[in-house]
This record gives sequence, structure tokens and C-alpha cells, in this order.
Amino acid sequence: MSAPDAPTLLLVDDNPDLLDMLTLALRTLGGFTIVRATDGVSGLEQAIAVRPACAVIDVLMPGLNGVQLVRALRGDPATADIPLVILTAMAQEKDLFAGLAAGADQYLTKPATPQAIIVAIQQAIALTRAERLRRLQQLAESSADGGDPSKPRGGA
Repeated sequence: MSAPDAPTLLLVDDNPDLLDMLTLALRTLGGFTIVRATDGVSGLEQAIAVRPACAVIDVLMPGLNGVQLVRALRGDPATADIPLVILTAMAQEKDLFAGLAAGADQYLTKPATPQAIIVAIQQAIALTRAERLRRLQQLAESSADGGDPSKPRGGA
């Protein structure tokens, strides 16, 4: 079980079985307090209400998809600094670039081990606002130059 002062993690995924597995694993192994949402709209509502230490977001969801959710969170001053991790089955370079360009701090593809997800969460939480802005600027420049979209992952 998570401690009363454990960081709150928002999980947004429309797959209830995966939500159950992630909740158990991240609560047990990561010590997080878990808040869940099953679609992008409720994920946005939860992020505003709870202000989690980090959000882990799927891409393929009905209504507001994960990339749209990331954009919405980054576009609202109240939620712009929440660390965001995309966890998705979308594994092509264009998907990676779209997720990072929308403002995700980390991009993981399914299946990912709970340990890999915890590492990604810790790395996202460790980013400062200045580092996050610098990474987004590098992505914009890479896109404008037709550069390698995977370059900002390791260089920021």
C-alpha cells in the first residue's frame, strides 16, 4: 500500500484490465497514490482537480486522445508543469515525435515493465520547467529543420 504522503499518480487509459495492473504495480513497487481516469476528458478533469505529481497517459482513447490531452494539459497554466509520460502501443517514430512535440516528458511503448514505467515517471518528475521548455524548443527546431525526431530524447 502507498503511504499517506506518497506522490499522487494519475493513470489515464481506457483499458480497465491494464489500469488495474498498473494501479497494483505502481502502488506496490512505486509507492504511489493512484488516481484513475478511463478517457481523456475525465483525465483532464482529474488532473485539474488533483494536481498529480505525474500523469501516465495512453494515446488511443475515445473522445480526447492522449496527444490531445497532453496538449490541453500543457496549454493550461494550472496544469502546464505536471510531468507527463505517454504509455502507448503507438511505436512508430512519427508517433513518438507527435507525443513529445505535444509536450510529453517521456514516451514509452507497450508492453513496458512496471520498473521501466517507474523510471520514466521519476525522470519526468525530475525535469525542471526550464528543461521542459528547452526540450520543446529543441523539438520545434528539429521539426522545422527536418531533423531527426528521436534526437531530443537523449540530448535534453
